[in-house]
Amino acid sequence: MFRTLFVALFALVLVTPVFADGTPGKVTIYRDNWGVPYIFAATDEDAAFGMGYAQAEDRLADMYINVRTALGRMAEAFGKEHVESDYFVRVARIPERCEKYYGEAPEHITKISDAFIRGVNKYEADHPDKKPEFALELQGWHLGAIGQTMISRWPLGQIQDELKNTQNSKDFGSNEWSVAPKRTADGRAILLTDPHLTWEGMAVFYEANVWGKDLDMHGFFLVGSPFVALGNNGHVGWAATTGGPDTADVYQITQNPQSQLQYEYDGEFRQAQMKFLSIPVKGEAQPVSRPAGYTHLGPLFTEPKDGKAFVGASPYLEERLGITEQFYAMCKAKNADEFYGALAMNQYMEQNIMYADRSGTIGYVRTGRVPIRPEGYDWLKAVPGNTSKTAWKGIHDIKDLVQIKDPAQGYMQNCNISPQFMMLDSPMTPDKYPAYIFNVSWDTQNTRGQRALDVLSADDSVTVDEAKALALDVHDVMAPAWHKALDDAVAAVGAERMKDAKFAGAVKTLLAWDAQFVKDSKAAPIVKFWRDKAIPKIDNDALLAKKPLSKENQEALLQTLYDTLTEMNTTYGKDVTWGDIWKVGRSGKMFPVDGAVLGNGRSNTRTLFNVSTKELKDQKGVYLANSGSMSICLMFFAKDGIEAYTCIPWGQSLDPNSPHHVDQGEKLYAKRQFKQVWMSEAALKPHVEYTLVLETM
Repeated sequence: MFRTLFVALFALVLVTPVFADGTPGKVTIYRDNWGVPYIFAATDEDAAFGMGYAQAEDRLADMYINVRTALGRMAEAFGKEHVESDYFVRVARIPERCEKYYGEAPEHITKISDAFIRGVNKYEADHPDKKPEFALELQGWHLGAIGQTMISRWPLGQIQDELKNTQNSKDFGSNEWSVAPKRTADGRAILLTDPHLTWEGMAVFYEANVWGKDLDMHGFFLVGSPFVALGNNGHVGWAATTGGPDTADVYQITQNPQSQLQYEYDGEFRQAQMKFLSIPVKGEAQPVSRPAGYTHLGPLFTEPKDGKAFVGASPYLEERLGITEQFYAMCKAKNADEFYGALAMNQYMEQNIMYADRSGTIGYVRTGRVPIRPEGYDWLKAVPGNTSKTAWKGIHDIKDLVQIKDPAQGYMQNCNISPQFMMLDSPMTPDKYPAYIFNVSWDTQNTRGQRALDVLSADDSVTVDEAKALALDVHDVMAPAWHKALDDAVAAVGAERMKDAKFAGAVKTLLAWDAQFVKDSKAAPIVKFWRDKAIPKIDNDALLAKKPLSKENQEALLQTLYDTLTEMNTTYGKDVTWGDIWKVGRSGKMFPVDGAVLGNGRSNTRTLFNVSTKELKDQKGVYLANSGSMSICLMFFAKDGIEAYTCIPWGQSLDPNSPHHVDQGEKLYAKRQFKQVWMSEAALKPHVEYTLVLETM
């Protein structure tokens, strides 16, 4: 795609880099040697135009998929498997609420959004053959709908958990950590953001750098958004991991026996609103029709049974939509205090937000739009919906939330863990907050959090290289416990098995393993398959505590190792390395990669450089990465500016024919290397691959 631009757009494309002239009505889009766009314009609207054009150039199909997802119109283009997700988007009234908001939104929001859409339209006019068959007419409010749909996944998921009364580990995972200047070698604050999301759909971020009149944005954007989601604005940087206060509830309501559309509240019956949602489905003659019911508490999430039904309630489902305005305020913040003021708008979903600025301030807020609940109820379960005694009393101010600024320890990390374990002797403990604000259930502690804590607490002079190494760390914190269990089992019950040379060789390899999931490791594949078999059959609590296992557990440990070796020989027929089985890539191109996600439960292993995979259907025993670390950004904050590095698993372009489709996966991600972000036009100049100048009027 990029090669054709040199010919087809010769009048606009300048092979020799030039500096943007800052003329209103024009935007300059540079591409560096990784294909990452650097966009310069004199106004924020012109910059948004350039962003729309660049995103369309790289990810046009993804943009339309995101729009369709946000409008509840995926089934219309892709079939019945999307009916359920379309239904919940419509039940939450995301499209209609976003369209209504857009008519009331501040002018700067609508101008930027409309300019972004004009940029997309310009690209499509220049390249009509690139417009996918499932495209639809884009409107400015669609951009806000994408953001609202993304953040709604968290409260909607919380409602589902409460309906099921579960506290399961979430599919969302991420790393973040920060270091204050007093604990770094060069006196700069450091911040890492590393979201671990599935590498498909809305979660696949878009990397870009944008300069407008007021906006200065560097990092990762939702496809279909003009505002950076994770990264920095030239003054302040921010990171996010899943975990946060309880922002959603479930109410149980009681129907009127005489009228199913009425429900009891404070001794009287109120009328529920009912309508049918018509969802067009590709390949079906008739649309799917689903009922949707609404009470003053929120929408119905279950059909009535025995006169009872359950309602989902969240501020994100009912109140005025302000997430776009908050993103804009975050992008304009000039220091940590202004950024905190943007967070105080409380429009972001429940997240662990960490931030740093050029003065060296580091901070953390366990953010979310949290209802003030009456005392005396277990808000992790369904509560009575027939009385105003359970009605919310407002929304908590940001000062009520779990937070810290410039911790005395000089560092902090939150890799989806409790604030209580973010640093040694953390002052953020559950006794200081209402349970629904502290809200730790599944996210108490994990291997990633423990590793980050171990390294950060032990290093009081973090260098740039040490920060990079920690961000891309593949050390297994579980290894010592497994080593001890294996050593003990061999000594206690393994004498006969050790007469088998292959078994004894595997034991020797495992006990000599350096706990690094790296490509050339012969131990790592055995570790994976052995633990997958052993974990369900042993006492995991005893193993983690390095306590003696029972004789039965020890025998199971050795038997599962023997079975593992037998099955690996059948599958591979030879000794294999981690790089032989663990791959990253797409479109038929695969490269050996480090990092691991193994097992389930308390004995699982997830390295900081988090690479989760799925076995290929056509290559038994080969696993291709499909989630985990996918938009890593490491930032260093000095008074005179920010230095930043990024790493992604594929490439900038969705086009398989582009040289930037999977180049970063091959040359950077697979080698655990960062690329530098050029934070000024002068720094960028030697690295420009091509330049595109567009008129925006």
